[in-house]
Amino acid sequence: MVAVWLWQTSATQAQVEPQGDSTADDAEPAAEQVAVGEAEAESVDLEVDPDTVAADDAVEEAPLDEAAMAAAWGEVVAEREEVKAKVFEGRIYGFIDAYVEKVADTPARDPNQPSRTIYETNPYEFDVLNAHVMIQGAVYGRYRFFINLAAPGSGSAAEDEALGLRNAWVEAPLIPGYLNVRAGKTYRRFGLYNEILDAVPTFIGIEPPELFDSDHFMLTRTTNLMLFGTAPLGDAVLEYAVTTGNDERSDEAFPLGLDVYVDATSWLRIGTSFYTSGGPAVPTYAVGEGSPKGGVLNWMEEDSYYIVGGYAQVQLESGLIAQAEYWEAHHDATRDADSLALLAESGTLHGRQMSRFFVGGDPAAGARLDGDYVVRTAYLRLGYEIPVGNTAAITPYVQADYYSNPETVAEKSLGGDAEAGITDDGKFQKYTVGMVFRPVPQVALKVDGSGHVQKFNGDTEFYPELRLSFSYLWGIE
Repeated sequence: MVAVWLWQTSATQAQVEPQGDSTADDAEPAAEQVAVGEAEAESVDLEVDPDTVAADDAVEEAPLDEAAMAAAWGEVVAEREEVKAKVFEGRIYGFIDAYVEKVADTPARDPNQPSRTIYETNPYEFDVLNAHVMIQGAVYGRYRFFINLAAPGSGSAAEDEALGLRNAWVEAPLIPGYLNVRAGKTYRRFGLYNEILDAVPTFIGIEPPELFDSDHFMLTRTTNLMLFGTAPLGDAVLEYAVTTGNDERSDEAFPLGLDVYVDATSWLRIGTSFYTSGGPAVPTYAVGEGSPKGGVLNWMEEDSYYIVGGYAQVQLESGLIAQAEYWEAHHDATRDADSLALLAESGTLHGRQMSRFFVGGDPAAGARLDGDYVVRTAYLRLGYEIPVGNTAAITPYVQADYYSNPETVAEKSLGGDAEAGITDDGKFQKYTVGMVFRPVPQVALKVDGSGHVQKFNGDTEFYPELRLSFSYLWGIE
């Protein structure tokens, strides 16, 4: 069966695994890694084949007695393998995602009469939503590395996007199989999707869960240090990761992330993630610089927050896949008065937002600097993969998203999200129906349509949008 977001078929292995002396068992983890990028880098099988390690004649002929040989055997073999193993192993691959979207007319407030709803036309938009060049491998089959160069949103005919460094990390085993350390710039483990969002052909859906929607991130996607490992748990497998890094911290903060999940059976995964800013965090962007890249909104002076929630995935051999997540972010924030003044000057805040940010809704009466609030989001995805021939598959899917953020505003340029920020109460629901067609596991054509539902000017408003994504996993052999 062609898996939905972890390719496990022999077709995948044959087409993406570099040719060599690896056995079929050795090839499978590496094939999965090529498919999902950084998400499973630690599972790449680059171990030394003992049959290729030549005997060291000097060691064989050394006059060791049996006791000395028994005591030294482990160290001698380790030295042999490190010396005789291939120094560098790796591969170059990546993802390209061509994208087009058309959003129907969306509700807006009449500037001259804010209580009156008007509708704004949105042009269709072509883009290269994702473009990645990835390099991953190992030194002596043990010390792993990964580089991810990205140019998202690079479909403009007028301006070329720079290729930026999305990830760059090195990794080493501390207790092989049980504890590893990764350092540099890495995606954090959080929920089902953060580590695999770059691997567009491999999962159902086009847009990410609202947790990692670039218009309203709940936390930064990347961090700098991760300790992670695996432990047996009866018949199940426990995976765990602890992360920390620069994130959005101020000088005295110590951010900390935790992700734990159990593969209870071959078809069931249950997990939880937790994050705390560990003290005051500061915005990634100022008002006027665009939507933030983390959980702290642009008009905050500082914000101490934590996120808690859980996730589950069911993936059956019959082709059914079900995914669900729920998250809450609790913010203890202090707003910045000068930044609030810029929001007021923009003229884009509606009545509830003016009352939230200013005494009596009047900027002249003073700013409300206590900015405590809670963000909540959840989603449910259901898909069913239908094999077509030997390599192709069709996967129809449905999805429901919920998002609530009473603090955000409408204008993205100010730091808003153009979704929850336009509504009366900071909430919206989104319902999606779509289909993925994969002629081969490395190529995906996705088509879906969504409907937004929200309160606007006292009424329930609905507007649809249509998306198409044509994405490739590419590689060099």
